[in-house]
Amino acid sequence: MTRLLSPAAAVELTLAADGTPAFITGALHGAIDPIARWKVETEWWNRTVVREYWKVVVGSDLLCELYHDLDRDKWFVERIYD
Repeated sequence: MTRLLSPAAAVELTLAADGTPAFITGALHGAIDPIARWKVETEWWNRTVVREYWKVVVGSDLLCELYHDLDRDKWFVERIYD
């Protein structure tokens, strides 16, 4: 089952030297193991949305989808997979 968080929950991330997410605090917390990354650029009703999405494993057992809002330079958790 997948749980979509609406609205997405703000989180704080620590990045590794190569820029990949390494540790998360906030709604979730723990070490991060990045699995996949993709970027979305769209003009949603004339408001540009630019996000970098990451599918990650948090704390070795929780699969989540995070995104980095590049316009606001903020991180969010949007989806949790059971």
